[in-house]
Amino acid sequence: MKKFFVSIAIALLLVIVIKGMGLAALARTEASGRFTSTSVLYTVTEDKFNEVIDLSSTVTYTGTLKGTSALQGTLTVHRDGSATFRGIETFTGLVDGIPGTLTFEVVGNSNLYQASQLTSTITSSTGGLTSIQGMLSMTGIIKDNVPFGTYTGQIDYE
Repeated sequence: MKKFFVSIAIALLLVIVIKGMGLAALARTEASGRFTSTSVLYTVTEDKFNEVIDLSSTVTYTGTLKGTSALQGTLTVHRDGSATFRGIETFTGLVDGIPGTLTFEVVGNSNLYQASQLTSTITSSTGGLTSIQGMLSMTGIIKDNVPFGTYTGQIDYE
């Protein structure tokens, strides 16, 4: 009977080790690089307190992400010069050399001096990137109505 329990314990331990190896196989990549908006189209409406700007932009990425994105969203500029942004971005290109498409939910803000911070969270993906999850933090400035800067983040492959 003792051998039976020892055998079960060893079998359970092996299952735990094998499962743990599967979890360890989940690849996590540190992402970094640069982004530049190459074109920005927008319409402006005003209310009593804010300018509301509906915009679309093409964004070029270099670094871990190589490719272009189509970004659409709403930028709300407040009286004090600060702004908030919310939008959807669709990236087409390579992530660590793997081709596919990523869709991001993008939220962020900028201050009076046009320094911007954005967080882009992957909401869906296609192609070789189908099982990818992650988030990018983007910092930059807006010059001549065109944002550019750097990104960092983590990408997990399931």
